[in-house]
Amino acid sequence: METKIFDSLLEPTFLITGDKRIIYCNEPAALIADISVRKLLRSKPQIDEVFRFQESIQALLDLNSVQDQTSYQEVSFSTESGKTGKVQITAQPFPGPSSDPCWLVYFRDVTLEETLQKKYRAELEQKEDVILDLQKAQAELKNYSENLERMVAERTEQIAKMNQLMGALLDSLSQGFFMFNSDGLCFGVSSKACESTVECTPKGKYIWDVLKLSEKQIPGFKKWMTTVFAEMLPFEDLAPLGPQKYPHSENKVIQLDYSPLRNSEGKMDGVVVISTDITNLVHAQEEAERERTHAQMILKLVKNKKQVSGFIRESLTLLGELKKEMSQSQINHESTFRVLHTLKGGAATFSVASVAEKCHSAETLLTELKDAPSPEKSQMLKQLSEKIEQGFSEFLEENKEIIGNLKKNQERWVETPVSHLIQFQKTYLNQVAENIQHAFIENLLTEPIGSYFQSYNEVVQAVADQEGKQIHPIQLINDQLLILPEPYENLFGTCIHAFRNAADHGIERPEIREAAGKAPQGTITVTFDRITDSNQMPWLQINIKDDGGGISPEKIREKLKSKGIDCSKETDHQVIQHIFDSQFSTKEQVTETSGRGVGMDAILFAAKKLGGQAWVESTLGKGSQLFIKVPYLFNLNQNTAKPKAA
Repeated sequence: METKIFDSLLEPTFLITGDKRIIYCNEPAALIADISVRKLLRSKPQIDEVFRFQESIQALLDLNSVQDQTSYQEVSFSTESGKTGKVQITAQPFPGPSSDPCWLVYFRDVTLEETLQKKYRAELEQKEDVILDLQKAQAELKNYSENLERMVAERTEQIAKMNQLMGALLDSLSQGFFMFNSDGLCFGVSSKACESTVECTPKGKYIWDVLKLSEKQIPGFKKWMTTVFAEMLPFEDLAPLGPQKYPHSENKVIQLDYSPLRNSEGKMDGVVVISTDITNLVHAQEEAERERTHAQMILKLVKNKKQVSGFIRESLTLLGELKKEMSQSQINHESTFRVLHTLKGGAATFSVASVAEKCHSAETLLTELKDAPSPEKSQMLKQLSEKIEQGFSEFLEENKEIIGNLKKNQERWVETPVSHLIQFQKTYLNQVAENIQHAFIENLLTEPIGSYFQSYNEVVQAVADQEGKQIHPIQLINDQLLILPEPYENLFGTCIHAFRNAADHGIERPEIREAAGKAPQGTITVTFDRITDSNQMPWLQINIKDDGGGISPEKIREKLKSKGIDCSKETDHQVIQHIFDSQFSTKEQVTETSGRGVGMDAILFAAKKLGGQAWVESTLGKGSQLFIKVPYLFNLNQNTAKPKAA
């Protein structure tokens, strides 16, 4: 039998001999093999030479045992050119060009489906040759005389196999394919995927029934169909005017495409309908659009802080008015519409899509209520108003780290450089009472100390992930203690080394902690205190504590001995203070996290520069504590380097 009938197929098709040599392949087969058709047919390689399959193909192990179409087997492959992919393979006997037995091998390309789909339309038009061949074969059978009954029977059997083969190929496709004629009746040939895409088998049904067109839509569709078959305009211009979506009962998004089916004279015999499930693609596009809108909102919030603050205050006022309107027995349509429209405009300006969309829906419902009042619509409007308020609250909560809390946005804030405030203090407040100066500094210049340590939790979690450890979020105690940040900025910056050391050196891996009777997750606690010494001098004390394995004095002694440092007369407490030595580290190898011995000495240096001190205390197996004690500075004009820690 001639193999040209497979030239128009989209599925890769090979015809191989008993020794697995390729004697025929279509264009998709050459495409997946990454070798031209001419080269394949000239060299006739074995199919195992062209493809390196990750596992054995059962059908190819013993071709002589394959007497019928085998089940599809999914397998990964690679080619000599380096191409890789995944396919589903089936084989079945096929009458070859000679007396030797041959087998058809079909590939269902899982990875190249999108690439082949682009070529689909052009190749689909070529399928008319297959249909015409079948029609010609049927016409020839009718002309045979009774004495050729045997030949007729053989020919009929071949056609039946061909129909079976075509059905198998169509059923293997993931898209729905079916055809209809100029009367709107669907042909008997369709792919199995139609059962899921258009929820029926189209055979014998009218196309408008298959596509679930309403009574109002059917007349317009018939006019379109008449224009298509009369070929008044190019098919490519008319195709987009047909129904583009199928109304699926399960809310799947089914895209409809059309392709002409022409006879040997080039005239329209039918229209091929391709139904494709693009639900996942649409959902992905919607999610991408939501992310894009959210990103736009963040940018606008960051770039327009003053305007955003004004928008929030105005929206809170409008939401109060809306709530008041909804509590009335009779809704004032004009004022309510004004409130909704203003809210929608502000939300749209700053890309708060959820609020803008709900306001738009409320406007539509309000218009309907005005034209046709009903208690049901009034109740729906009140419920929608509550959702608008809820959506605005969610917007504030989700973005409070950018725009601040609600209290902050209830009034206008004025930003001014700290240097201006300091200059104001020097110029105007030097001669006023101490309590007034104290109030000025506390209210305008101080900040909670915890705000400078919150970001270190990300550092701890990053090190924990890298080292395969589990650590609770950092616990901050007395973190609302007010400080003047400027004198301590360098000290606070060096504290990153303490947190990295706690996560890297201190906290153990989960399995080690559990073996020691500890919880798998480690804990790091930071306590802030304002203390007073015997001279009534105020001090700021920071205690960074972990419940890790502690510091080994013996390990440090060995390290010091290897460097030629004598510490034999030092106590364990004195020995562990050597972690503050410049370039001291107990790690043998340098990593991204630690090993260079730079860090703890920076903390001690910064503390001493402020007139303070730093030291460590540790219990092996229980954990370690870093103490930092520096003067509590409440006046930017005072000398910060004079006091010394006890």
